[in-house]
Formats: sequence, structure tokens, C-alpha cells
Amino acid sequence: MILVACLLCFFHCFAQRPSKEQIEKDKKAYAEAQKKLDEQLSKMDPKARKAYDSMMNAMGAGVKINESKQAVNTNTTSKNTKTAIGLVPEKNTKAIAVIGATPTNAGMGAFVGKANNTVFAAMLPAAKNKANEIYKALKQKGADSDEIGNAATALWMAGRTQIALGVMAQVCNADASNIDNLSNYASMLTMMGAPELAIPIYNNLNKRFKKNTTILNNLGQAWFALGEIDKANKYLDSTLLLNASHAQANETKCLIAESKANKTAAVAHAKAAFKNGKSDFRKNKLDQFGYKLSAADYGSFPPANKSNDLLQLGGFAMPAFPKSVAECKTLAPIWKQFRADIDTRLKPLQKLTEESNKAMAKQLEEQQKQFMSAMNKSISNPGSVSQSSALQIARVPLFSEAMNRRQNIVLQNLQQKKQAVLQRINQFVNGEGATLKKKYLEEISKIEKKWELVGEGGSVNNEQLCADAVKASNDFLNPYNTKLEVLYNEYLSADKQLLNEIAYSSLYTTYPEILPGIIAGLQMQWLRNLSLTQNGFNFESVTKYQCTEESNGKGGKLTAFKDPNCTINSEFSQTLGISNLGFSIKLTCTELTTSFNALVFGLTLNQDLDHAGFGDSFKDCTVSIGPKTGVDVKMGPVQASANVGAGVDITIDGTGVKDVVVKGSMEAEAGMGPATTSAGVEGRMSLNTGAGSLQGTGIFK
Repeated sequence: MILVACLLCFFHCFAQRPSKEQIEKDKKAYAEAQKKLDEQLSKMDPKARKAYDSMMNAMGAGVKINESKQAVNTNTTSKNTKTAIGLVPEKNTKAIAVIGATPTNAGMGAFVGKANNTVFAAMLPAAKNKANEIYKALKQKGADSDEIGNAATALWMAGRTQIALGVMAQVCNADASNIDNLSNYASMLTMMGAPELAIPIYNNLNKRFKKNTTILNNLGQAWFALGEIDKANKYLDSTLLLNASHAQANETKCLIAESKANKTAAVAHAKAAFKNGKSDFRKNKLDQFGYKLSAADYGSFPPANKSNDLLQLGGFAMPAFPKSVAECKTLAPIWKQFRADIDTRLKPLQKLTEESNKAMAKQLEEQQKQFMSAMNKSISNPGSVSQSSALQIARVPLFSEAMNRRQNIVLQNLQQKKQAVLQRINQFVNGEGATLKKKYLEEISKIEKKWELVGEGGSVNNEQLCADAVKASNDFLNPYNTKLEVLYNEYLSADKQLLNEIAYSSLYTTYPEILPGIIAGLQMQWLRNLSLTQNGFNFESVTKYQCTEESNGKGGKLTAFKDPNCTINSEFSQTLGISNLGFSIKLTCTELTTSFNALVFGLTLNQDLDHAGFGDSFKDCTVSIGPKTGVDVKMGPVQASANVGAGVDITIDGTGVKDVVVKGSMEAEAGMGPATTSAGVEGRMSLNTGAGSLQGTGIFK
């Protein structure tokens, strides 16, 4: 593991654009380190090696090393080669030579059956057996071809790639007329290392469904995998001509452009890919090009805050600032009670924040325990720790990066707006307000000196002096508190916007377990704003003169806060007709989870495996979910990033789900409401192959 850490450290340093001399030096150092690592691995006993493989898979280290290897090869100093090693595959003439003829619609069943022989021969026995069990269980449950195909794609999303391929192969063999299943089966074949088997299927589909970007992209990716770059370009260019925002097509075009030293085109394609489906690879690629991401480079989902008062702060109001001695007398007890009521409201909120902090500390402690347990479990039972379960231990809210980048600008502007008002208040208090107060104190001082002469035979009496003092106080209170009240209401308006935006951002950037504590903290801030107890200034009040009666005064208002909740709560498995089959694909403000409860069929996915992590590896792709309508079906498989219609694009890389982009009005913007689906709505799924899935080895390699 130390050598692995050294390799990763080396790769990180290498990404800092070294000189040509340093490149060659580092390549030599890498080769030596890799040699030592290979020697250590070769000496491991089988059990230890399985434990090592399992933990590497769970931690995602293998993915990082593969990415870093590509970074090493990308920084080649050769100018004579057309393509840089690691960017585009070498031409696979052997595989190209065995590509079969395009099957007819009637002959598709026979072609799939023949392809399946290759598939099942390449699959590990444990994966094949489990795929058979699940397929038979789905059939016994009464699932039709659409539902079984969606179930297989859901398994693929969950990282169970070999099992997913096995199930999809069987449903296509049973029904070779299902277009969605055929397309997804061919995409799986490409991503698992057999693009030569996928191309005939896609050639058939391309003849039947012209201008379908899913088919065109997947054909381009299949040819790219075979190193046939000219043909890949043909189909990828067609894809982008129809849909310039297609993420997977743009990523592959980025690699091709980079291999030809066309940095301008490479950056443009990388930016388009990232905006329509962010991933670490795309982000790192842009960083490698020296491009600095801005908020504009992130997509528009999640949407901007559409509520002007998410926390319902506008329902609260503080008492008026007194403008006269009479109002001071009237409002003094009102303000006292108002502040006492606020203190009462603060106590449960303070308790909630403390409980939230404790819950967060407990969660971090539990994460540590889970990680240690995963390590021990992996060593004692190699293959039992999946990559997806390991990633869930230290999960990060799905949209946090995009939301933080976009909202930081909004929050900074609102913070500056708030600070500008505070500065104006301080300028008034220390400037114009201080002058008013000085003049008032001087006038009162003169009046009080006259009071000392009362009863010594002069013409001045208490009543007159009191009236003079009240007039002087009123002449001070009215302009001072009027101006301060106007300014403070501006401050409240600015902070109201800021607190609401922080609350909205927190829905996407915070663990749900600690969100209540954060919201409580924002509510406490607002209550303290209203009580004027935290900014170091207050209105002026004069109540000591008894020669005036109380006056009318506007009291305050404390109402109920609204606790904001995530409005994205969509259970896609209902739309896809697989929820009753034990599958769940659920999107919230912080994560997209895909799970399969095999116990619904009396099955389990936990078993002795032939190799650690055989069925738990994610492949770079985009999973598109869309409604099933007559028009869509006639156009072929669901298309990613469609400009019209509705749907959801889910970006997956080697570590799992990285981004979700909602298109159109899919269940009112991804089910922004209860986790339900409209009656009668049916859903479809399609896989858009990604270039990243073509790196490394598949079961056919």
C-alpha cells in the first residue's frame, strides 16, 4: 500500500506540467516504482491478493492510478505520432476483421444468440449464475421485456456490470425486437470490451432510427474503442451536429482533439462535456489544459432558488422605533416583552443546533467505525466490500460542488450588500447621528442647569422646563430613530435574502442529518436581528420626563418559521415499472441511490466470488431516463441531453454517480414534490457509452 501511495503522489505531482526533462525523469521513476509494486503483488498469496484487490477497488485507487497513467502518457514529448498514447486506443485490426454483417430485423434474434455465447463464455461463473437466478426470478414475477431491461440497466447503474450484462443478454435473446434493450445491450458490450459485437446491432438500429443521438454516439464510441478514429469522428460529429451539448460525445472528441495537439478544440469539448455532466475526469482534464472553472461552466441543475422567502422570515416584524418621548414610554414595555419572547424562542433552537452538532460528531465517529469494519471485512472475506458501499461511507452531497460554485457568487453579493448597509448604519451612528446626539446633550445640559435655579425666585418652573426637555428630546429622537429605522430595515431586507439563500444552498450541500441544525442557526440569526442584540447599536430612548402622556406605538410580531425541505424527491423506479421488483432509483437534493433488494425474490447478492469485486465496477456512461410516449418510441432509444421533451441524464464514472441533469419537466423538474409518479406514466432508460469505460480491461479482453 505504501508503494501505491507513492505512485499516486507521483502522479499528482506529475500533473503540474513539468518540463520535458522532468517528464522523462518521472517516467523512469514511475517505471521503477511500478516494477517494485508488481514484484510485491506477485509474491502475495491468493487470499492476501484478493484482499488487496478488493480494498483497492473499494477505495477507488485503481481508478486514480489508471487516470494518472493516462496523464503520464499524455505528456509525451514525441511530435511525430498522430495520437498520444493513453488518449486514443490503437487500431485493433484483429477485432475489426471479425465484425459481422448487419443483421436484419428478422435475423437479430440469431445474432444476439450467437453474441450471447461469447458473453457467457467470458463471464465469471458466479456472475453468470447470479444473472440466471435474477432473470428467472423476474420472469416468475411476471416482468415483461421492458421491465427486465430496465432492471438490468438499474443493476448496471449500481455497478453490478457483469450481472447486468447477463440479465440483458437473456432478455434480448428472448425478445430481440425491444429497441431499448438492444441498444443498451450493445452499449454494455462495448463498455465490457466487445465493441465488435456491438457495431452490427447499432448498424441495424441506425438504419431504422435516423438521427438518434444515442445510437450515433454509441456507434462512435464503439469505433473509437477499436481505434478506428476516422469512423468514430464521423458518428461523433453527427451526434454533436444534432445535439452540441452531448456530454459523452464531447468528452471523446476532447480526447481526439488532444491527441492531435488541438488544444483549443479539446478545451471547448471538455467544457461542453463538463457542463452537461460533471465528473472528476473532465474537471481534471480542464485543469490539465490550464483552464480554470467558473460558475458559468456548471450546468443549470439544480435550479436557482425560486422562492423569495424560503424561511418565511417576512412574517416577522419588530416593534417600531420610538420617535418621541411619549412613544418611548409606550414602546419600552412592548420592546421588553418582545425581546423576552425572542429569548424564549431561541432556547429550543439553540438546543436543536447543539443536538445537530452532536449528531454530526457521532456520524463522523460512525464513519470511522464503518471504514475500519470495511477494511476488516475485506481482509477476512475478499470481495465482500463493494466500491459503491465503500464510497457511501464517506459520501459527499451530489450537487455540493456545483451549488457551492454557483451560489458562492450569489452569497458573496448578498453578503457585500448586507455589509454595505451595516457600514452606512455605522457611518450614520458615528457621523450624522453623533452630531444630533451631541447637539441634544448640549441642549439638555442647558435645560438641566436651569432646573437647578427652580425655586430661587426665577421665572422658570418645572412644568416649563419639562416641556422644554421633552421638545428637545423629541427633536432628537424623531430624526435619529427615523433615519436609523430606515437603515435597519434595509439591513433586515439584505440579511433576509442572505439567510434564505444560505438555507437553499444548504439543501444541496449539507448532510440531511445536520440540516435542521443549520436551519435553526439561521432562524436564531433572524430573531437576534429583530431584537437588536448583536450588531452593537440600538435606537435611542428617553423615558425619564413625566410631563408627557404615553402615545400609540406599533408592536412587533413573532410568527412561525418554515423549515425548508428538499423539493427534489423522485423515485424513478416507479416510473420505470421496477419498484415492485425490488429496485429503487431515488433522487434527492443530496444523492442518487440505486439499490436492489434481492430478498424480494428470496435471493442475495452476497456470495463467494471467483475474484474480488467481480461484479461491482462502474463504467463511464450516461444513463438517460425519459417518459415512454409514442413519438419517443418512433425516434429510437431515449436521447441524452435532449433539447425537447423531458427526462433525466445521470453521469457515471469509475467511482459511481457523479452528476444528475434534469431535462424539461420530467415529473415537474425531477419530481420536485412527493416521491410519486403520475398515474399512467411509463419510463424508459438508455445507456450512452463513454470513452472512459473503454480504458483498461473488460471481460472480453
